[in-house]
Order: sequence, then C-alpha cells, then structure tokens
Amino acid sequence: MGEIANKESKLGYVYLIEGIIAGAWIIYLLKFYSFYQESYFYIDKRLSLFIQMLSFLNNNWNEVFIYFILSFLLITCTLFFNCLLFFINKKEQQKHKVLSVFLYLNLLCSLFLLINICGFIFATILILASSLVYIIFIFSKLSSAREKFDFEEGDVIEVKGPFETKEEAQSAIELFFSKWQEEKIMLDEETYVAADGKYYVDIYVETINK
Repeated sequence: MGEIANKESKLGYVYLIEGIIAGAWIIYLLKFYSFYQESYFYIDKRLSLFIQMLSFLNNNWNEVFIYFILSFLLITCTLFFNCLLFFINKKEQQKHKVLSVFLYLNLLCSLFLLINICGFIFATILILASSLVYIIFIFSKLSSAREKFDFEEGDVIEVKGPFETKEEAQSAIELFFSKWQEEKIMLDEETYVAADGKYYVDIYVETINK
C-alpha cells in the first residue's frame, strides 16, 4: 500500500509541474509576442528576413536576450518532463490522458516560438535543450543500470496497477517477466485488491543466484 501511495504522490507532482509549465508557457508567449509585434513594427519589411532579424536583435538585444534565456529554460523543462511522462507510461503500460494533454500543449507552445523572424535562433535553442535533456537521460539510464545490482531478496522492485480485472493484472505480469533480462535475479509476484477496489501487483525479488 505504501508503494501505491508513493506512486500516486509522484504522479501528483508530475501533474502539478506539467500544469505550472503550461501556465508559464502561456504567460511567456503572451508577453513575448506582445513585445515582438510592437518592436517588429519599426523594422523595414523591405529588407531580407536575415537582415530584419539582425536589425530586430540590435534594437532590442537586452529584452530579447532575456526571452532567449527563458525560452531555453522552458523548452528544457518541457522536454524533460515530457520524456519523464513517456517513460512513466511505458513502464506502467498505461496512459494518463490528462498528462498527455499537458504534453501536447507544452510541445505546441515550443513550436510557436518558430513562427517569427528569430525562429532560426529559437530552433537552435530547441536543439541545445534537446541535447541537454538527452544527456541527462543517458546518465540516468546508466545510473539505473548500476542500481539493478543492489537488490536484496524480498525487495519490491515494481508495483503494477491499478487494473480493473485480475486478468489484466496477469497480462501485465507476464509482459514484465518476458522483458526481464537479469538471469541471476529470480522474481515472483503478489496480486491483491487495494482499498480502491482495484487490482495491484507487487513484483519482488525471490532469490538471487550468486
């Protein structure tokens, strides 16, 4: 039961953070495009797009630089938590629809930055943020791989659920066992009905072959 409460608590934090990011994006885009339209009004439209961009940056560098920094932080947070959501869904073999709405909303907000004369710079920022998030997840994966060897007998390594029927729970167990690759660690499972009336599964270490 503690594992379930812990998982629901973590999911609640993800909901909260995704909501905060979505709100931050809306405020950022409203502020940026209000500033952009006012500043772009004074740019000579007869110039090429590249010269227009240089002129825009030269006339408004202090403000634009702050917007660039904020966009990098927002894009990084967006990609990081969207990747985190993807792995949560993949790990639990189920989708959280509300979080998926936040996911697509935040990604859409990122793309809105590309439809202005600074789109090339924002695209570069998007690539840099994506690279940073990729590096973070690579290091996390390596760290997680090392932790696999720290299990002890009786440790619960995974909690699956909630499931409406016992058959759904059994299917999830079979899928998890089919993907388990640590031959020296033998697993077992315990299926039970929690207080919410739904089925959950504790997957734990039964024996460790030295």
